Amino acid sequence: MDQLFNPARLALGFVVLCAIFVPLERLFPLARRDFWRRPGVGTDIVHFFISSAVRKLLVFFALVGLVYGLGFLVYPPLQRTMTALPWWLQFAIANVVFDVGAYWGHRWTHTVPWLWRLHAVHHSSEHLDWLAASRVHPLDQTFIRVCGILPVYLLGFTKETFGALVGFEALLAIFIHANVRWRFGWLEWLIATPAFHHWHHANDGPESANKNFSGLLPWVDWVFGTFYLPGRFPAKYGVDDPMPAGYVAQLAAPFRTRKSSRE
Repeated sequence: MDQLFNPARLALGFVVLCAIFVPLERLFPLARRDFWRRPGVGTDIVHFFISSAVRKLLVFFALVGLVYGLGFLVYPPLQRTMTALPWWLQFAIANVVFDVGAYWGHRWTHTVPWLWRLHAVHHSSEHLDWLAASRVHPLDQTFIRVCGILPVYLLGFTKETFGALVGFEALLAIFIHANVRWRFGWLEWLIATPAFHHWHHANDGPESANKNFSGLLPWVDWVFGTFYLPGRFPAKYGVDDPMPAGYVAQLAAPFRTRKSSRE
């Protein structure tokens, strides 16, 4: 349980991420602003410490229940085949499996009204940066991550592969929200970047709505017809419906709102 909720580790992680991303966003900003004074930064810090811990606990208990209920889907010969593969091939396959599962979980949060009400908390950020990645409703993120993690587990990858996948996905999720103007050419088709994910958060017209659901592999969006990456960054982010500013109010908002701009 200490691995799921470790305040000291969270605090250290926050300090390390600040040391990396605050200077980067100051040196290579997409939008010039003082990170510590941007609207909502205090609430997002609370999300970083509390929502991330709650989400880990919910994912753990959800997976325990699902693994128990879906244990009949485990096929030992397939698991032995997977664990016999070289580590780099396991990691590559696990990334694809995770991303396809999470892609559909994420896409459903944009198309199923009650899931969108939860997911809208994350999209309410009008100023994207690395910390905005933390503004999430724990129930929303539990659903999306379970959609990605469960098939990875059922296929039987090693614990080392699973741990590497989770760590890589978490770091990339922070990076793709960063307030940096970098572009990466043809690599933007292969791995998620800030430009790719910023368009997922765009509130910049109907042509950009409900695009770029992948958190790792943009070509997955291309396969399913939701890839969108013009040569510029979005001019506007956020949602049309108002979102409360406080942490507790944001967690309660999905249960008080019947209508949302993307339903």
